Amino acid sequence: MTSPAQALRRTTQVGALCFIVFTAFGGLWQNYKMAHGQRRLVELMEGPVWGFLYGAYEGMLSMLGEPMEASLSLLGFPWSARILGLETADPLLVASLAAQGLLPPALLLVGLAIPLGLAVVFGKVFCSHLCPARLLFEIGERVRAGLLRLGVPLPEWQRPERLGGWVLAGGLLATSLSSAAVWLLIVPYASLGAGLHLLVMGAGAGALLGVVGFWLSVDVLVAPGLFCKNLCPTGFLLEQLGRFARLRVGKHADAGACPPGCNECQRTCPYSLLPPAGTHLPGCDACGRCITTCPSGRLRRELVLPLVGLLVWAWLPASAEAHHNKGMPHYGYYDNYAQVPSEEFLTIQGRWEMGATVFNFQGLDRRIADTPNDVKIYIHLYDTEASQGWEGPVRFTIEGDDEPIASFQRDRVDEEAVYSTRETLPSSGEYRLVAEVDGDRVVLPFHVELASRGVRWGLALALLLPAACLVALALLGRSRSRRRGRMG
Repeated sequence: MTSPAQALRRTTQVGALCFIVFTAFGGLWQNYKMAHGQRRLVELMEGPVWGFLYGAYEGMLSMLGEPMEASLSLLGFPWSARILGLETADPLLVASLAAQGLLPPALLLVGLAIPLGLAVVFGKVFCSHLCPARLLFEIGERVRAGLLRLGVPLPEWQRPERLGGWVLAGGLLATSLSSAAVWLLIVPYASLGAGLHLLVMGAGAGALLGVVGFWLSVDVLVAPGLFCKNLCPTGFLLEQLGRFARLRVGKHADAGACPPGCNECQRTCPYSLLPPAGTHLPGCDACGRCITTCPSGRLRRELVLPLVGLLVWAWLPASAEAHHNKGMPHYGYYDNYAQVPSEEFLTIQGRWEMGATVFNFQGLDRRIADTPNDVKIYIHLYDTEASQGWEGPVRFTIEGDDEPIASFQRDRVDEEAVYSTRETLPSSGEYRLVAEVDGDRVVLPFHVELASRGVRWGLALALLLPAACLVALALLGRSRSRRRGRMG
């Protein structure tokens, strides 16, 4: 039977994962809110599923106050989050900015208070209670146990070296030469968070989720606990901060010696630590699994000193910024609200710099629309020799497979130094925008994705079937561990 402490830990892990998904949906909800403003219109444009999700999301936000304000007070990403106005920041992000010689913004520095405070008082509690990747690794642990129970031979590669500090140093060196995005290819919890955001927003998340899949495969098939135990830079950093943590796992003061040969706590520990020997600090993350499995009940958590007010609510309003290109056309009208472009493209050829912003009509149900393949394109031309924007006559042609698809002539810019057009394209794919300007020919390749937001049942089924198999293996592994516990 799961102990209350383990149930609480699992709840916080799932809650952290749900928060990432919730905030990812926040971006879509804000777009629909500004574009339509009503659930009924979302249902008409996107179908009943998205209408239901829109209404459910708005209902949850309404419990916190005005929905839009509540949405802006709940923002989250792998690097930082805002929870009811309380800012948090990942120490890796701040350290990466410092490695690049940049002064982190004041809000990021303030946001360090929460993770640093948690580490100083509770040690590596992030690893055991909040890290979404740890939840996946623990599910992978059950899957591995299920495979072993079925007789699948799996190696168990274990090494004593703790290389998290070297990974941290190498990662900071890499970020100093590039950007903090390097960590998305190294740290699975960052890859998972960013991948979920991109997946919800409909962007390409394959590479980032592939990083998570790689580490999970290594954990299940080759080396259980490898990343958390040997390689995690965040765990190493929190370990240094938590050397004098007040929350600790140890033996009862009046507990006697452990029975000879008993190492149940070490077997269940994700770091293979031995708390009764007192050698588990500072690596211990106080997950409490050893307490649950100890057959003689000799282990417990203890808070060495009472917790004095450490976390301070900081209500720091921050402005939200977005750009717009005269809004987005709906039924022939232009509403001036913030938009995020589908794609932005740029080229420099000779004296000309040409850029194009392509909008893929958010909120359009392509199954019932009269012109489902319409896109809106905003184009700017800059004369680098004259050091000013070009606002004179231009002839534009859109080509696909070297054949003209559409062409239009402008004697001058349409609005605010920008040429604009609405065109119907035959399908998703690669195109070229050709501008004939002042005797020159400028070519800008661009890509358009016209896929519907409808549910792809084939893809969903392809994802659900392997997931169902993994759940079955995990349940099989869990039943095996319970049986071993009863026999012990």
